[in-house]
Amino acid sequence: MSAESAIDMETARALLQLEQVAERRFRSQYNQENYGGTLFGGQALGQALAAAHRTAPGWPVHSCTGYYHRGGAVDQPVDYDVEVVRDGRRFAARRVLASQGGYPIFDLLCSFHDPEEGFRHQVGDVTGVPSPDGLLDIKDFVTLHGDRLPKHIQERHARNFPIEVRLLDPENYFFGALRDSQHSYWFRMPSAAAVEGMRDHQCLLAFMSDYWLASTVGAVRRSQSIITGRVFVATLNHSLWFHAPVRADEWLLFRTESPWSGEGRGLVRGLIYDRSGQLIANAVQEVSMRPHKGNPVPA
Repeated sequence: MSAESAIDMETARALLQLEQVAERRFRSQYNQENYGGTLFGGQALGQALAAAHRTAPGWPVHSCTGYYHRGGAVDQPVDYDVEVVRDGRRFAARRVLASQGGYPIFDLLCSFHDPEEGFRHQVGDVTGVPSPDGLLDIKDFVTLHGDRLPKHIQERHARNFPIEVRLLDPENYFFGALRDSQHSYWFRMPSAAAVEGMRDHQCLLAFMSDYWLASTVGAVRRSQSIITGRVFVATLNHSLWFHAPVRADEWLLFRTESPWSGEGRGLVRGLIYDRSGQLIANAVQEVSMRPHKGNPVPA
């Protein structure tokens, strides 16, 4: 195993290792850089949820909503201050503020639920979807078609990142047109295999859910974004609803669509299924999206 691979296999554990520095303040010394050189937004989401778990009853989270206030720096620790909003018989709520150097970068409101019996239904499954085993990893696809892609796309996917992605239709994503603003892919976090706790895997899914979700909005304007890199995209807010236990190291199908964009913003929503077809989670994200007049953005 290479040194880079060994480091990657420790990523999940490192993300979950929050140092308690006060009664309800937790600090992360590990930062995951995104392709733009700032803190990966999924880190703030997943770690804020992990900090909330440390103060809540031993129940799984069922929903969370976070707002991004400013880009995080990768060379500074992140502090997470947890506020106890409510502790009830079946539900508990927490608010978490993430900051660096005293400046807020992200805040989260989340709710935990003691599971109980109830009516059941779900929409959709994985019927007819190609297995991830027969699909190319996106890094391999970019390498194979490097002569057809600009340099900034090749450089982006040559970099190490702890999440694997396999697109159902990479040819159309990079070179064609999406149908009905929809986009589906399998993804997983291999380093999560070293993690056992169900609630920890929920935090890692939150981390993962920010990766590639906004690409569905940008792909609708492919000529300006994916190929030219001349659209600036930044996450404004992100919501997640959990429906079933999950393992983040196993392949999950993310079926996404963008129902709207305008006024300098775009909306994307997605359903996350496991390989058996069980609906694991729902995600909704709003992004800031505007033409970028400078050099191509490695987003």
